[in-house]
Amino acid sequence: MDWLEHIFQDQMLYHSIVTVIIIAAFYVLSSPVKKLLEWIGKKIFAKTQTTLDDLIFDVARKNVRSLMVVIGLHIAVQELRKGVTPHQLTALQMLDYAEGLLYVAVVLVVLKVVLGIVHVFINWYLDRMAGDGASQLKLTLGPLTNKIMSLVFGLIALIIVLDHFGINIGSLLVSLGVGSLAVALAAQDTLANMIAGFVILVDRPFRVGDRIELPSGQVGDVQQIGLRSTRILNFDNNLIIVPNSDLVKGRIVNYAYPHNQMRVLIKVNVAYGTDPANVRAILLDLVRKNPDLLQDPPPEVYFTAMGDSFIEFSLVARASDFLNRFKAECTLREQIYLRFAREGIEIPFPQRVVHMKPTS
Repeated sequence: MDWLEHIFQDQMLYHSIVTVIIIAAFYVLSSPVKKLLEWIGKKIFAKTQTTLDDLIFDVARKNVRSLMVVIGLHIAVQELRKGVTPHQLTALQMLDYAEGLLYVAVVLVVLKVVLGIVHVFINWYLDRMAGDGASQLKLTLGPLTNKIMSLVFGLIALIIVLDHFGINIGSLLVSLGVGSLAVALAAQDTLANMIAGFVILVDRPFRVGDRIELPSGQVGDVQQIGLRSTRILNFDNNLIIVPNSDLVKGRIVNYAYPHNQMRVLIKVNVAYGTDPANVRAILLDLVRKNPDLLQDPPPEVYFTAMGDSFIEFSLVARASDFLNRFKAECTLREQIYLRFAREGIEIPFPQRVVHMKPTS
């Protein structure tokens, strides 16, 4: 037992052994703590509907060992310091260096956890948007956003570390500010379009496949929502490329949102003397037989005008899909023309009666 008494008499040796035990204990305990957290996480987060909390918890779980090792090292350094006398300047200096390195290690571990959570949230949100037709925007905006977040949080971590060691960060902040201003001025149009693309992603005024009307009056189907611009295919099969900033600032009409149904309006002129009830019955009968038109809400026929040589009826129905609207309107016009001809209903043409005043 002499060796045991020697250990307790030699304070440095004693605290060194305790230090090793602390480090080993925290490393060994990291596995059961990780498994315990997994069990608790399954009990808590399995009851939720969203997968976001599971992903965030998974990021934290993967960094349990790193965090526990850093904590163990910090406690170990404090324990080792107890065995060092004030006259052992070299040992004290080495311990100071070790504490500085541990502080940097803590910042890096926290940075890793924060960036993991941020990346998980961004990817989770972009995955949700991809289901609404923003897959292309996810591919372009996702990596860029992750890199920007990594750069921003990395700079924050660097500033925290430099400030801890007493290094003046004022000049660094000024340099970063001037550099950021120069970049922003040089690429303000590109940045504006990128921010507008992100706004489109979040606000979702339209999706890929939607039919929209631009402020210029052009109508087309959205083919791709990119980081800088949106591509729209018009009815002439030409691609319209519009900067995202113009779409955010302009007034957009979305024919496909919140649903794909679209109104069909057909105006019919018949001659004076025609029975309105007969016209209404014919129009409603044609709508009922058209598979592209809905019966709910029920179609309506209105007596809308009395012109110089005609009376006007307006047929209002709803197409099942905006893609079928043009086809339904063309089919109805053709059927109305043929049905009116069979029923003897006259479609008048403009007439003018000219009275000639006799001259003497």
